[in-house]
Amino acid sequence: MEGPESLSLNYLPENILIDILSCLGVRDLLRISRVCKKWRRIVQDKKLWVHVDLSGYSMVSSKVLWLLLRRYLGCGLLSLSLRGQLGSLRKQGLLSPALLRALSQRCPRLRLLSLTQEDLKGLGSHHQLPASLRALEMCRCEVPPLFFRAAPQGSVRTGLETLVLRNVPSFCDSHLKSVASQVSLKTLVLSGTYRVTDLGIRDSAESLAQLSRLELHGCGVSETVLHFVGRHMRKLRALQLSGLPSLTGAGLGCISQLPELETLSLERCRGNGEGAGLLNPEVIVAACRPLPALRTLRLSQSDFGGPEAIGKVREGLPGCLVTSAPCPSPLVLTPWGTSR
Repeated sequence: MEGPESLSLNYLPENILIDILSCLGVRDLLRISRVCKKWRRIVQDKKLWVHVDLSGYSMVSSKVLWLLLRRYLGCGLLSLSLRGQLGSLRKQGLLSPALLRALSQRCPRLRLLSLTQEDLKGLGSHHQLPASLRALEMCRCEVPPLFFRAAPQGSVRTGLETLVLRNVPSFCDSHLKSVASQVSLKTLVLSGTYRVTDLGIRDSAESLAQLSRLELHGCGVSETVLHFVGRHMRKLRALQLSGLPSLTGAGLGCISQLPELETLSLERCRGNGEGAGLLNPEVIVAACRPLPALRTLRLSQSDFGGPEAIGKVREGLPGCLVTSAPCPSPLVLTPWGTSR
């Protein structure tokens, strides 16, 4: 019978140990690194620090971030998720210009930065973020008025392609116009940004011509935005709308100008009252039939008359998957793009 020593983890190859440790969180990795010199060396392996999620820890300070940056985070880091302390007694934000400079130098492959409850007032602008970023996600953050201002002459611009904002009430039309004029976004998700209005979409639509995915949830917009979407955002492949209670057939008809649209989701978008212009199965079919690439249409069953109405839409769009299933969970970002 084998002795207890043969069952020790120390007898496993290091690549197997790294695979096991990759299932652990940051706090557990730091604890394991204190066991012995061998474990400390293994924990420093860059394969364990590719995707670092600190959003589940509410008491992470800038001091802890500096420690991780100096000892563990390096060229292998692709994604970083952080939770600040917005609304707490601490007045200083988690990120500082010095920390972001160090992050840019030590982690040149960083692609995704996700921030939750972070106060960004201490940063001059988004140009202080690592230039390697391709995706930026902000949830319940405080964004200063000039955060997305134009880059100073000679500074390095970010290659940002994906911007996701959830419940960021300070984000407004001027922010959207500034960021749209500086980066070539391919994915834009605005949820709970009620200060973004029709005027903001109008002024930014031409600069957002490269968008392939657009999601608007609970913004301060009306069906008028679909006119600007249909006119300028011809490369859209996915469009998801919720919270447009005044949507009519005339507004929905504007999307017929999107030749590459593959997925359309409508939730809480039914007009009030009765009338020929309000959404019904015939109006929806008439608006969607001219879309040559449309493959998936999601309709909220409670908004559009129940199973019978959904069935009529299916009959009118035989080449399209028409479903009344709830809209997918919020967009999930990865360093390689977006997923569900």
